[in-house]
Amino acid sequence: MFRRLFDRTKLEQFQPDLQGLHSPIVPWIFGGLLLVALLLRLQGIDQPFADFHSWRQSDTAAVARHFYELEMNILRPQLHYYGAPPNYAELEFGLVPYLTALLYHLWGGEAVWIARSVIVIFSLWSIISIYRIANHFWGGWASLAAAFVLALHPTYVYFSRSYQPDVPMIALALAGLANFLAYRKGGSLFHASLGCFWFTLAVLVKPPAAIFYFPLAVWWFYSQRNWYVALAYIVFPIAFTAAYIWSIHGIAQHPFVSGLTVGFAQRLLEQGLPAGWFNDVGHGLFFYTFTPALFLPVLVGLWRVFSGQEWKWILPWMVGLTAFFMLAGNRVLSLLQYYYLVAIPLVALLVAAALSQAERFKEQDSWVWRQSWQKIRYTVLFWLFLAGGSYLVVNTYHWWLPQWWLHNEPWRYERWYSLDQKVLSVGSKLDEITDKDDLLLIVESTPRTLYHSKRFGWFIDPQIFDENYLERARAEGATYLVWMEEGPPPYAGDSNWFQEGFWLVDIRE
Repeated sequence: MFRRLFDRTKLEQFQPDLQGLHSPIVPWIFGGLLLVALLLRLQGIDQPFADFHSWRQSDTAAVARHFYELEMNILRPQLHYYGAPPNYAELEFGLVPYLTALLYHLWGGEAVWIARSVIVIFSLWSIISIYRIANHFWGGWASLAAAFVLALHPTYVYFSRSYQPDVPMIALALAGLANFLAYRKGGSLFHASLGCFWFTLAVLVKPPAAIFYFPLAVWWFYSQRNWYVALAYIVFPIAFTAAYIWSIHGIAQHPFVSGLTVGFAQRLLEQGLPAGWFNDVGHGLFFYTFTPALFLPVLVGLWRVFSGQEWKWILPWMVGLTAFFMLAGNRVLSLLQYYYLVAIPLVALLVAAALSQAERFKEQDSWVWRQSWQKIRYTVLFWLFLAGGSYLVVNTYHWWLPQWWLHNEPWRYERWYSLDQKVLSVGSKLDEITDKDDLLLIVESTPRTLYHSKRFGWFIDPQIFDENYLERARAEGATYLVWMEEGPPPYAGDSNWFQEGFWLVDIRE
């Protein structure tokens, strides 16, 4: 049965004859699509890191700032909280903040638009790569559909200018896949080597890039190419990631990467899947991955690939994503919507597969196609079905979805661009009234204000703040306590209230 399902002699079914499915205007349309994608990503390009998921953004920006101001060493990332510098942290490989710091040096200073532009460039690269991957299987018009999804997908657009490593990780992984497919189709060893290089960087930048191993393994199995290429794709990412983690783990005060991974795995093994996992993941997939507008094309795409040979690499990809969502857990997925980003390239390819169904009506002799009005009618009706059905889903999902799925209006993607003005005003005021070397203890649940104050120090959730924590911070050199509530702080030191909305308490001995 295994040989019947996975016989390598069926390689040609993975590389269909695409003659006649290309058009000279496709590259021009693709160029226009890239321009539209760029314009969409310029919204808020110079907006401070106080919008949606600004904690994750400010962490990445802090690493770039410390590369620029303190130590230009990509193997020594630092965060601004948990004490005075050096404050090394076990983070993902800092390719994104390091490139940003290099640009800061060229520009002559720190600038938000530079940081966001780095992510935008990676995002545009990911669109080019998904176009190449879809073009390999279904031809030019279907590849435009895949590029269209990444270019205009509201979740992907927002995080394509959000300063965090998720989109760069996806761009690098997709580039690795695209180059492997080029090698598989008859390209040189250079394509395989370049793909391995991009894939290694992807896993280093963020380990969830390993999800893309699932389709890659199937493609290699059907490629009948050299075994050492597959070995390189496995050994180099694992070896370099392990070497990097080992180099930083010994000196890092905070083992974020290994700690999170071990914590996720331990929770899954001990507790299993919680009762709400399926509902929460379904909610996230519907709004942040499929989106209501793409829900029907994705279903049609699934039908298309499972009626052909593409299911042999689509299904493992889905298994990899499911394993990742199980490892992350529904609580994390509910809070961190960017964890769904790794599924969006698969959505783009499923939409491409759905639209390639229309192309199947004309996969015969071109003269027959030109003479057959019936095929034209079928094609037009198919496209109208997708467009009309998607419009119907968008206008009716409020009626048939569970009511708790609609809580907080998760389809209001435009709200993600709004800023937390208090964080900005308090951070700016602290930068103005404190010295550069002062260490701040800020009582709030995130380190965002500490980042915008351009100071090192600590942050502590108000619910767990107590006198003991205060004394430990004082012993480590804390200069001021920043109390973010209107009521006076529970400390008898010299305190002042500022109209930006905080108390500043001198806690020096």
